[in-house]
Amino acid sequence: MAGKKKKRETIECTVEFTEGAIERITDAFVDLYYQIKRGVYKGPLLSDKKEDTA
Repeated sequence: MAGKKKKRETIECTVEFTEGAIERITDAFVDLYYQIKRGVYKGPLLSDKKEDTA
Protein backbone atom coordinates (compact mmCIF):
# COMPACT_ATOMS: atom_id res chain seq x y z
CA MET A 1 0.00 0.00 0.00
CA ALA A 2 2.56 2.51 -1.10
CA GLY A 3 1.64 6.15 -0.87
CA LYS A 4 -0.79 5.82 2.04
CA LYS A 5 0.13 7.72 5.16
CA LYS A 6 -0.83 6.37 8.53
CA LYS A 7 -2.87 8.86 10.56
CA ARG A 8 -0.99 9.89 13.67
CA GLU A 9 -2.94 10.13 16.86
CA THR A 10 -2.17 12.76 19.46
CA ILE A 11 -0.79 11.40 22.71
CA GLU A 12 -1.02 13.50 25.85
CA CYS A 13 1.73 13.13 28.41
CA THR A 14 2.12 14.77 31.81
CA VAL A 15 5.54 14.85 33.46
CA GLU A 16 6.12 15.65 37.10
CA PHE A 17 9.65 16.28 38.34
CA THR A 18 10.53 15.12 41.81
CA GLU A 19 12.58 17.28 44.14
CA GLY A 20 16.14 17.55 42.85
CA ALA A 21 15.33 16.06 39.43
CA ILE A 22 16.56 19.11 37.49
CA GLU A 23 19.92 18.97 39.27
CA ARG A 24 20.31 15.24 38.57
CA ILE A 25 19.41 15.69 34.91
CA THR A 26 21.87 18.58 34.59
CA ASP A 27 24.61 16.53 36.28
CA ALA A 28 23.96 13.65 33.87
CA PHE A 29 24.30 15.93 30.83
CA VAL A 30 27.51 17.45 32.20
CA ASP A 31 28.95 13.98 32.81
CA LEU A 32 27.97 12.90 29.29
CA TYR A 33 29.53 16.05 27.80
CA TYR A 34 32.90 15.38 29.43
CA GLN A 35 32.80 11.67 28.55
CA ILE A 36 32.22 12.60 24.90
CA LYS A 37 35.17 15.02 25.08
CA ARG A 38 37.38 12.22 26.51
CA GLY A 39 36.26 9.84 23.75
CA VAL A 40 34.32 7.45 25.98
CA TYR A 41 31.22 8.03 23.82
CA LYS A 42 30.69 9.42 20.33
CA GLY A 43 28.46 12.40 19.95
CA PRO A 44 28.17 15.93 18.66
CA LEU A 45 29.56 18.76 20.75
CA LEU A 46 28.92 22.45 20.45
CA SER A 47 31.75 24.46 18.98
CA ASP A 48 33.90 26.48 21.36
CA LYS A 49 33.05 29.64 19.43
CA LYS A 50 30.79 32.09 21.20
CA GLU A 51 28.36 34.23 19.25
CA ASP A 52 28.18 37.96 19.80
CA THR A 53 24.78 38.54 21.40
CA ALA A 54 25.04 42.34 21.52
